[in-house]
Amino acid sequence: MPVVSSYILRLTLQHRALYCYLILSLWILILLGVMYRYIGLENDSLNLLKYHTTEINGAPSTRNLFPFFKLPAIIKVCNPYQGIVAGSEGCNDKRYILEGLLILIRHGDRGPLTHVQNISSVNCVGPYDPLYTEFESYIDNITGTSALSQLLGTFHGIPPLPGIECGLGLLTRIGASQLLATGKALRNVYKNLFHINSSLVKEEIKAYSTRYRRTLQSALAFLFTFLNIEHFQKVTLQEAPSLSFCFDDCACPAADHYHRKFVLETYHHLRTHPSILNLVKSSSSVVYEFTDRKISTDPHALKDALLTYVCHGANLPCADIYSVPESCIKMEHINSLFNYIDWETKVISKSENLRRECLLRAYGLLKNIISHLLRIVSEKRPRIVLYSGHDKTLSYLATALGVTGKVSSPQYASRLIFEV
Repeated sequence: MPVVSSYILRLTLQHRALYCYLILSLWILILLGVMYRYIGLENDSLNLLKYHTTEINGAPSTRNLFPFFKLPAIIKVCNPYQGIVAGSEGCNDKRYILEGLLILIRHGDRGPLTHVQNISSVNCVGPYDPLYTEFESYIDNITGTSALSQLLGTFHGIPPLPGIECGLGLLTRIGASQLLATGKALRNVYKNLFHINSSLVKEEIKAYSTRYRRTLQSALAFLFTFLNIEHFQKVTLQEAPSLSFCFDDCACPAADHYHRKFVLETYHHLRTHPSILNLVKSSSSVVYEFTDRKISTDPHALKDALLTYVCHGANLPCADIYSVPESCIKMEHINSLFNYIDWETKVISKSENLRRECLLRAYGLLKNIISHLLRIVSEKRPRIVLYSGHDKTLSYLATALGVTGKVSSPQYASRLIFEV
């Protein structure tokens, strides 16, 4: 009996092992089937990139109204610091005396706002302007002193210099170089037009920034070359409560209402161009590390992500699963996307919902600007007011003032200046 019991026990254990093996094999087959199904679906999406046409679908009479962007035009969107020069700034009419300046700037080149593929291979460090080395050296020398504490005001804890990583939304040294070049160009225009009282710098110069690294660091870079060192080290940066610089007038449900209506408008435009919608969806699976419904149908978010590669001379991304040309972003895809956004920009400039939203969003900033204008006229100060903000800061204000077109998406280090 003991021998028979032992034999039965061994047989039972062998069967258990066999059952486990069969169940495990079946589970592996199911997993392989699911993976095959997933890969097949992913491949169908990626194949859109291979067969996508760069024409914008629409009525037959309008199919060829959108010529390709050439590469230099795309690079121009990056606003290379080497090409930043003075424009129409400066009062050349001898009948007038410049009493003050109000300057709005957008921050410089930054990392993407969403997680993108192969970000570690993107060089966000340089090459940067030789002026940056001088700027970095100066900030390093005053780090830990009361001079930097005074300069940063309430922005303690935020690094005054950009890092070397291509972090989410973080200013790059190239971005700092853009504002250094902007400050230098404008200083050459305005340096002889009015005098700043060195003993009253805090009254003569007002500087505001949102509480983001990129806007704070951009403000510091701009002021470093725009002002002389004596004045620069006496400035105190002040915090703005919102990217729209709304100050005491931020709560506005009506602005949110018009924004929702405007978003529906833009999505309607996109749906009338199915080839672009398909391009955005298929490209999103290649460009982003993680996608959701909102960004996978947003051409502007995709443009922003692609500028990370374009503005830093990096290789365009390919899908991780299939490292073959058919699943890679190509310049013709970027051309097509930028063509559509350029077309959309012209169309939405007539949007009543956009105009109303921008009027409401810009209301607080306009009040602040007007209060400074009145003081400049009545008290001769402040001489300089700087607002270091975002693309939305400039686009809200410009649209509210009736300036349309490219201002709906200002390039890095854009500026808008009021001369009094």
